[in-house]
Order: sequence, then structure tokens, then C-alpha cells
Amino acid sequence: MSVVESKLQNLLDKEINLAQTHVAQGSTSHTYIRNLLANRRQTDSSFPWLLDGDFLSGSYARGTKLHPLDDIDVMIILDGAGLVPTGLEATHYVKGNSNGIHSPIHKHINQNNLLDSHAVLHAFHKTLNQSHPDSEIKKDGQSVNVKLKSNNLGIDIVPCFHIVPFEAGQQDFYYIPIGSSDPSWLKTNPKIDQNISKSLHDRHNKKLKSVIKLVKYWNRLKNNERLRSYHLETIAWNVFHTHPSAITSISDGVRYFFNHANDYLVGQLYEATGFGGTVDSYLSDVDRQLSINAVNLAKKALQPQALLPALNAQTGYWQSVFGDKF
Repeated sequence: MSVVESKLQNLLDKEINLAQTHVAQGSTSHTYIRNLLANRRQTDSSFPWLLDGDFLSGSYARGTKLHPLDDIDVMIILDGAGLVPTGLEATHYVKGNSNGIHSPIHKHINQNNLLDSHAVLHAFHKTLNQSHPDSEIKKDGQSVNVKLKSNNLGIDIVPCFHIVPFEAGQQDFYYIPIGSSDPSWLKTNPKIDQNISKSLHDRHNKKLKSVIKLVKYWNRLKNNERLRSYHLETIAWNVFHTHPSAITSISDGVRYFFNHANDYLVGQLYEATGFGGTVDSYLSDVDRQLSINAVNLAKKALQPQALLPALNAQTGYWQSVFGDKF
């Protein structure tokens, strides 16, 4: 292993990777909440019915979460008896009909006969407030966030519907609350993200997740966190999907990312799942350009080591990208 490779691994181990004790605490916390919600129907007849199959999503589930562990996303699957998905090509709704009217989810159908995602989030917010009186509970866009007082960990509970198309060969997906002031639903499938992440990680000699975490660390340290985590991962998936072979080291992967990242940063970038819209709609023109400039600085610093005169110069340039703890 080269000196640079060793230093990158040391940086990952000491500053970036999640500590196993925190992972264990996180597992205990999200498992407790998932079990509580799964059994809520037994004590609260007004709580929406749930189906088996809840699952973790986001960077924690994909193995690309950075230290410290501050949030975990959990998808909770709602029982959609008596509801019909509609508006599949544009704005997405869940519509009521005459079946399954005894399901408590129907109490949240509005005057337009559409299921109100805000009302569903409120039902989860109310329940979690009752079960966690000492924690901070708030509706946060598409989820209800439980900020646990015991370990300061945030658990994002995302109620969703699993939609399985009638036509064979069509991709299944999930409806989640769209967030903001919109009471409708967003079409997505985080399991596709997980599959893409795992497939590319395996193809690149199981080194890609380390590369992605290093890039996220660089974004935190050198780019003022202008790029959101999911946006950065989507850029990386595109960059390494077009890689002609496979990376053989973490350092080669990091260099390859910075050499090609701006190809996917200069313009709009769509979700890798094929659902929804762009992943960079939050990004202002100023922050986009500042991020492009930051990528170019890193790219310039990490030219092939053969062009650098000495080992201390090599490590010095890498330190300019990853800071004093490199």
C-alpha cells in the first residue's frame, strides 16, 4: 500500500467512518421505534394500519454516512386498502374509493377525495410525541424527525405506500409525502439507489463507498457543504458508471472523481432511479459555480503522482484537498 493510500485509509478510520458503538446505538434506536409503530394499532385504533417490510434508506443504509451519526432514515409502509394511486405521470395523489373505508387512513382523505400527506405525517407526529415525551419531535418536510435526547440521534420516519404496477415488467415504486406546502405524494424508490450503490461498489473492488465518503468529507471541509449528500452520491454514480474498467485503489478513485465530477455538475442532473426530477434544484447559480471552482482546485492538486517531484510534495498536495488530518 502506498503512503498516500495508507494516509487516506487512516483518515477514513479516524475521522470519517462511523464508530461501531454509534452504529450499535443507532440500530437499537431505530429498531425500537420501528417495533413501536408496528404495534401501535393494538393500542390506538386511529393510527394508520401498517404493512410488514419497513426498511432503512438514505446514506446510512447505503454505507456512505459520515461521522458523526446524526440521522437515520426509516421507510414505514402504509396499508393502502381502499386507496388508488393516480396522477402517475405528473403530480402524484392517493385517491379514496368505497373499499377499505374502515381503515383509519381514510380519515385523512380531504374534500377532493385525495389523501392528504400532511395529515398522515401529523398522525405519526402525534404518536411519536406520545411515545417519546422527552425527545424533540417535528415534522420535517417528507418525514417526522425524532431527535432522541439520550444520544442526540435523529430518526427520520417516512410514511410511504408501496406501489406495484399491474403491467409486468414495470418498476415498482414508493409514494412518500412530497413535503413543503404540497399535500400530494412523491414517486421514488430508494431501493434502486441502494442497488446502484452496491453494484458500483462491487464492480470497483469494494472501494467506491470509501471514495464517496472522502468526497463528502472534502465537501464539508473545502466546499462549505454546498453540495448535498445525495447530490454528491448521484454525481459519483454517474462518474463511476462510465469508468472504462474498475478502480484499484481509493486514491485512484478519488482522483478519477475530481477529474470527471464537473461533467455532471455544470448542468442539471436527474435522479438515478428514473423517477422524479433533478437532484440539484436546491443549488443556486453562485453555489454551483463555487463548487465547480472547488472541484477544479482539487483536480489540479491531485495530478498523477509521477508528475510530482518527491513524496512530501505528493502528500502535501493531498493535504491541500483533505486538510491537516490527512
